[in-house]
Amino acid sequence: MRNLEMLFRPMITDGLPCSAFLIGGVGTGKTVTAKRFCEDLRKYCASNNKLMDNIFINCRMKNTEHSVILQLARHFDHGFPDRGFSVDEMMRSLKKHIELGSRPFVIVLDEVDVLLKGSSKDLIYQITRLTDELRGSSSVSLIMISQFPVSEMLDTASMSSFKRANAIRFEKYTKNELKDIVKARAEEALLPGTMDERVMELLADIGKGYGDARLVIEMLEKAAAIAEERSDGKLTADDVRSANAMIYSNVSETKLASLDTKRKIALLAIARAMKNEPYVSITRVEKTYAVVCEEYGEVARKHTQFWTYVQDMERMNILDTMIKNETEGGRVTYISIPDIPPKELAKKLEYLLEIPTSSNDLEL
Repeated sequence: MRNLEMLFRPMITDGLPCSAFLIGGVGTGKTVTAKRFCEDLRKYCASNNKLMDNIFINCRMKNTEHSVILQLARHFDHGFPDRGFSVDEMMRSLKKHIELGSRPFVIVLDEVDVLLKGSSKDLIYQITRLTDELRGSSSVSLIMISQFPVSEMLDTASMSSFKRANAIRFEKYTKNELKDIVKARAEEALLPGTMDERVMELLADIGKGYGDARLVIEMLEKAAAIAEERSDGKLTADDVRSANAMIYSNVSETKLASLDTKRKIALLAIARAMKNEPYVSITRVEKTYAVVCEEYGEVARKHTQFWTYVQDMERMNILDTMIKNETEGGRVTYISIPDIPPKELAKKLEYLLEIPTSSNDLEL
């Protein structure tokens, strides 16, 4: 927001056209930042007895030069016909409307890379040159949003109107940032006391690999809907896992079947030890592991070998590990299963362990 304010200050102070690129992955806040910036800009102008106008266009939905200019024209004239006018005629009509408005006009093109891939580079040039052709105090500024850098998609003429320093990069959200987002949304949307800190942390842990706030918010919504089906209404770690499984799950039947017997038993011990908790310490798991090995007639492996099993399954995206500093001192390894409720995982593994073992089982 500060970078956008800096880039657009000349528009406010001198009515000059400005531009910005917002670049970043899915769910990193590009679109909502652009919308909020334009909203704040309008409020600031109004408080200073100035006027400004803006329009937001999603180029995935309006992915041709004609459809974009038509939407721009309809911003001023809702009844503008969708047929019978060429691109040049629509552009002339648009200029007249902008001139009559006598105010700065900001155009936001979201997912602009989709438009540029469709050979609509000339449209960007026309928009950037609009101010030069306008009379009065009107100006046209442009914000382009993309998951990918679009500078190589623009022709030289269009790039001359932009500066590479105008690019604002949106990095993936970190785990702590995602947790802050989850906490803020939970405080706004959920009843007090229905979701504890550990469940928030589990949601953030699941989302950290993607850095996508949208995904985490969707999981929170689905988990809350699952929790509402129960009388206590408490949102649990299993609700989060079930929600994640609805959206995307790494724990497929095929992946579980590919594990050898020893790793299936290790994973079953983790699932049983976890119960409904978000995380479980490896010390607690190993106690359960000894019992499960006895149940299935296997020799319980020592800590080093068990840790190897855990690392193997983490590489397969079946589970996650984290190391925490305990209050008494020392570091403890914790395990989580983000993608499937432990009870469901245990059932799957128990079924698979009933099937005769393959001669291809690993010896380790």
